[in-house]
Amino acid sequence: MVLAGARGSLAAAVPSEAQRCGFPQRLERWQRGEHLLSERPQLPFGWETPDGRFRFHYALEGPNAVPAEDADGNGVPDYVDTAAAFLNLVWRVLVDTLGFPPPPPDMGAGGSEAYDIYFVNLAPEGLYGETVPERLLPSGSGLPRFTSFLRVDNDYSPADSFQGRRLYYESGIRALRIALAHEFGHAIQFGNYGITRRGTLLYELYSTYLEWRVFPDTRDYEQFLPELFQKPESCVFGRADDGWLGYRFALFGQHVYLRYGDEPWRQMWELIGRGIHPYAALDSALRLRCQTSLAEVWCGFVEWLYYTGERARAGYFPQERARHYPMVRFAWSERFAPPRQMCSGELQPFEFRFLRIVFPSRGATPDTLDVGLSNPDLAAVVGAIARRSGYVFLCGSDVEGEPLPGTPYRVRLEDPQQRLCSVRFWNTGVPVELLAEPFPQPYVPGEHERVCFPLPQESEGAAPELELFTTAMAPVLQRSLRVERVEHWLSGCIELPALPPGMYLFRVRAAGAEAWGKLLVKGSP
Repeated sequence: MVLAGARGSLAAAVPSEAQRCGFPQRLERWQRGEHLLSERPQLPFGWETPDGRFRFHYALEGPNAVPAEDADGNGVPDYVDTAAAFLNLVWRVLVDTLGFPPPPPDMGAGGSEAYDIYFVNLAPEGLYGETVPERLLPSGSGLPRFTSFLRVDNDYSPADSFQGRRLYYESGIRALRIALAHEFGHAIQFGNYGITRRGTLLYELYSTYLEWRVFPDTRDYEQFLPELFQKPESCVFGRADDGWLGYRFALFGQHVYLRYGDEPWRQMWELIGRGIHPYAALDSALRLRCQTSLAEVWCGFVEWLYYTGERARAGYFPQERARHYPMVRFAWSERFAPPRQMCSGELQPFEFRFLRIVFPSRGATPDTLDVGLSNPDLAAVVGAIARRSGYVFLCGSDVEGEPLPGTPYRVRLEDPQQRLCSVRFWNTGVPVELLAEPFPQPYVPGEHERVCFPLPQESEGAAPELELFTTAMAPVLQRSLRVERVEHWLSGCIELPALPPGMYLFRVRAAGAEAWGKLLVKGSP
């Protein structure tokens, strides 16, 4: 399982270079011709669930010791009991509901025919867990299949670190449960459908997605979203053999499920088991079960990526979660310069990119044209062809193309290879009407201790929030305001950090209402 940059207080605590699951690293060694398998850990205690499905191996002393608490007095540590309960839930979802066959038996390698889970200290390896292939099974004409066992951490302590940084985004039993969902997904993949060196991104994508599918309240996958939204040039879905990138695209797994349910994913694994390239298998599954294609679904995903954070809305990712996601970074943003604006570039297969043109508007925040582009070149991915697709995007009053409704402008995407897809978002500026100016106006950092924003009288006792933007609507800061009375006005006050001189737009929210205005910041005299 992985680790990358996170939101909130964990953003600086979770290292992007650490990894969640040991499979990509093990597969890289296999690709270099090294041995794929490893020895089973030697642990003193074993306990098997009454139904015979799972056997847990653990220690009570030493570096691999699990927490020793046994509140129910059944002779099995609560940590192990809890893991068994989680795995039964994972089984019900993956086997009973989704219809996957369970991992094949290991001929008693762990002491019985039950599937084996070993609790070991994984912190020195920087892992959440690992599914370890063990014995090669007859596979006919398909991919090589293996029996396997799991290694999961012995406590998922919030104090565990890797390379000097905090290791687990979610810790304790919240980390244990997603590790079990993720790794048991791999066990099903390796045992029933086989391991391939091609398209391993989808292996990690699906197992990371399963964490959310089984435990929808997990937020662990959110640690990968800042990189996905803010560095899309390094998160390219078309790099199919890069297993590490799969964690970043678990959100695509959610997108497919929310639109089409479980069936296309289940069908994809059936086709992978027949030796079909994983990306071609997903495309075929979508065509067979949903009458669509991977290219069409991917382009819909690009649209969904736009509606997060402040833009979250119904009909896309669930709003209660999407409003906490980052917002996409614009690879190119320019003010409109009459008579036209033009942007050009190249896209790798399944790379996405967002562009923005800002239009001036009197008495309102600027109008913007935002454009999402992608290059869903499935043939290049399946054929391992490193080819890019060039584009030119034009917008202006003298452009021959599609009209922007309500404007004198037209837009055109020039795509010589005819591989690209695009989605456009026209945002009309918000009128800005200031009933009472902030005080002081202008604000001079270093000279003024604070700045206060007027609030409605009914805001007394409320918790007002301030958002500050550049005139191009780029977010600058978001802070809570302190409610005070300033010269008979009910105001929300704040000590602002150092800001470059210029005009800023602000939005104050309080008592269910919001107001926009302008704040002029001047340099110190």
